[in-house]
Amino acid sequence: MRRELIASARQIAGELKASENDCDVALATNARLVATMLDARRAAGLPARTGRAALGRAVEAISHAAKARDMLLDAHQELARLDLRELAAGDMSECPEDWVRAARLTLVDGDTRAA
Repeated sequence: MRRELIASARQIAGELKASENDCDVALATNARLVATMLDARRAAGLPARTGRAALGRAVEAISHAAKARDMLLDAHQELARLDLRELAAGDMSECPEDWVRAARLTLVDGDTRAA
């Protein structure tokens, strides 16, 4: 179980980093899109109202992408707070005491098995 947990943690860490990087790429791409839209309108000599709705949607997409990035960073922090040793051993503190006694379970400190 412990090896599987460590392997899963490594996989999650890799995918999380990739997701964070993808969010950064999406934000940068969306920002370039907005800049290109603004530059193209100005270069064509069109009034500011031209493409206003489309520009608003593109800016809104940036806002949503930024929110998604923030949420991934929050998830990263939450995952970093997990105690993998506790997860691998099982957390007896969440079991009601009468369940532990009824099952005749014993909490053992310091697992000496190889990871």
